[in-house]
Amino acid sequence: MSFMEWNEGYSVGVAIFDDEHKKLIAIINQLHEAQQAEVDKLALQRVCDNLVEYTLMHFRHEEMYFDDWAYPGAAAHIALHAKLRQQVFDYRQQIQEKDSRELAEELAVFLRDWLAQHILVDDRKYGTFLREKGLR
Repeated sequence: MSFMEWNEGYSVGVAIFDDEHKKLIAIINQLHEAQQAEVDKLALQRVCDNLVEYTLMHFRHEEMYFDDWAYPGAAAHIALHAKLRQQVFDYRQQIQEKDSRELAEELAVFLRDWLAQHILVDDRKYGTFLREKGLR
């Protein structure tokens, strides 16, 4: 069993974002697996960097749709993204400075819990909005 598994309960009903969420889950699993396998510092940092970069791309993508479709909840949602972005940057910096496997695992757990909650509550709101506009 994976550290975090996609299930249809996470679907926001817009295929492009469901696919991106699946990829985020896969990278969170990679981070957890790398930490569990006790890979070297550089390999752990690469997975962490990949997670950060993909997360930022995903946020930009969501925010672009918010602008394109005039999503009324955009400001609040973007604020959540900004907070997470800073938290992930802080984790990444600490992992690089301290070579801490415990921090890598803490990041994986934090992101698993954050992403599940974020998808189920916040992303579902824009999913409903975009589906009402005809997106699938």
